[in-house]
Amino acid sequence: MYYYQKLKMENNSTYYIGLITKYFCGEAMQEEMVLLSDWLRADAENLKLFEEYQNAWMNVEKVKINALDMNNEWNRLKSSMAKSHASTASIPNPKSQIPNPKYFNTLLKIAAVFLLVAVASFVLYNYYSQPATKHLLASNQALESNLPDGTSVTLNSGSSLDYPEKFINKTRTVALKGEAYFQVKHDEAHPFVITAEDIRVEVLGTSFYVNTNTENGNIEIILSTGKVAVYHKDKPSEQVILAPGEKAEFSKAQLSITKSANDDENYIAWKTKKLVFLNDPLNEIVRTLNKIYHTNIHLTNDKIANCRITAAFDNQSLDAVLNVLKETVDLKISNSGATIEISGEGCK
Repeated sequence: MYYYQKLKMENNSTYYIGLITKYFCGEAMQEEMVLLSDWLRADAENLKLFEEYQNAWMNVEKVKINALDMNNEWNRLKSSMAKSHASTASIPNPKSQIPNPKYFNTLLKIAAVFLLVAVASFVLYNYYSQPATKHLLASNQALESNLPDGTSVTLNSGSSLDYPEKFINKTRTVALKGEAYFQVKHDEAHPFVITAEDIRVEVLGTSFYVNTNTENGNIEIILSTGKVAVYHKDKPSEQVILAPGEKAEFSKAQLSITKSANDDENYIAWKTKKLVFLNDPLNEIVRTLNKIYHTNIHLTNDKIANCRITAAFDNQSLDAVLNVLKETVDLKISNSGATIEISGEGCK
């Protein structure tokens, strides 16, 4: 059994490192000390490693704990070695500076305290060395800005974006609340990630739209160019990949993401100020105008709600748009303070 164990451990340096530790702790059995003796004689590098461990162990004296006279242990090791070898001169005597095994747990506790301090220092260093977070807010109107990496972002009014003063991590991560259009600077080594509540949108370089304030309470992502991955923060493996012209919608109630073709040509009209209506019903047009111009237009009766209109506007004022609608379907428009009322006899 002894020779089988010896053969098994012959090339296992990890085993002998553990054996050295047991020896200095005074816990090595007689058979283990014979194995250690054989190993030390086998290679000068092994003896060198033993001496390094011995020096490190003796340095424990610096912590001023009581020492144990290891002469008896040394004699026990020499006696064991003598059974298989005539000379023991090649193994250094650890003498009497080796700490008592009963204090070994104390040493471990001391080491644990130093380790805890080191880890805490590392965490605090990384925390305080992180770049400051900047807050971008579009209050009363759309706001366009460039991020530190060259990415362009346009926020709709009432929307905000938090981002680092400098991107230093593996991913370029920003946090969005509201509605925004991004044109991401391409950087394959550092993906751009948008956190929008529980949803993550990951891209390399592309242009797309994100809205966390849809009327139905869902989160909407529409891709213009490139490719993006959309996924729940807890389910990154269940990502949905969008191609240009596609839309992803995350249901907060069902925690699910659905993909479909985008049929809203005016989804970024608040940014471009370009509006296109192709045989759209008046009630849908009014909903779009309220969103784009941040106003409160109200239809006074249902008879005009389904009047269909085809028209296009490029950076026109709200008054200009309303005048075109008025002449197209013979509507009456009145402004009563905060509300604009649209009435009429209906469409023929």
